[in-house]
Amino acid sequence: MAINNFKLIEKKNLTHDVYEIVFKWEHKLTMKPGQFITFLLPNLWWRAYSILELDDLNIKLIIKRIENGRWWSKFICDSLVWDVLKWVWPAWHFVLQENLKNKLFIWTWTGFVPLYNQIISAIEKNLWTKLKLIFWVREEKDLFYIEELNKLKQKNANFDFDIYLSREKIDWYNNWYTSDFLIKKNIEEFEEFYICWAPNMIESSIEILKNLWINEENIFIEKY
Repeated sequence: MAINNFKLIEKKNLTHDVYEIVFKWEHKLTMKPGQFITFLLPNLWWRAYSILELDDLNIKLIIKRIENGRWWSKFICDSLVWDVLKWVWPAWHFVLQENLKNKLFIWTWTGFVPLYNQIISAIEKNLWTKLKLIFWVREEKDLFYIEELNKLKQKNANFDFDIYLSREKIDWYNNWYTSDFLIKKNIEEFEEFYICWAPNMIESSIEILKNLWINEENIFIEKY
């Protein structure tokens, strides 16, 4: 497994604790939609993060900086422009199935990253299939990439998205959790399900879908 260096060239806050970070490498990369790269951090600590966008030599990530615990998230988010970090190639099997099945994507916070990459890929490959994204955060201040999602929706009639907030009631958003979306009338037109979430929430969503007669082979998951 080859270890490579790449340079941080751009960083910005999307929310108070979520960062968009862009790295540059000297060679062109290839990846499958939904894969991640793995950082090699101090003390031989390995940490994987999904790829949001891969554009020629640039790799864009979205990382949530967690103040208490997960020191690696602070290490990466607090890195400075032109700092060099070590990493290994894109990997993992949570990838887009390139077929014409209607697809539902479910995420929370930075679980958004691989799903956004998959949706963009499906659109770019002209997979004319229904694509819907539903996601949850606690409050409106935690939302990010809404402008980008609205642009996708305006340009692509086969894409739509819904937002859920669990700690705020705002008229133009749904209240509570994305699992509330998982009822028969909402999912009956979808054939594949992509879920990126915490393990217990993923298991809960799988159980709901199985009870609605969704075959588990059509459920693709990424736990974090």
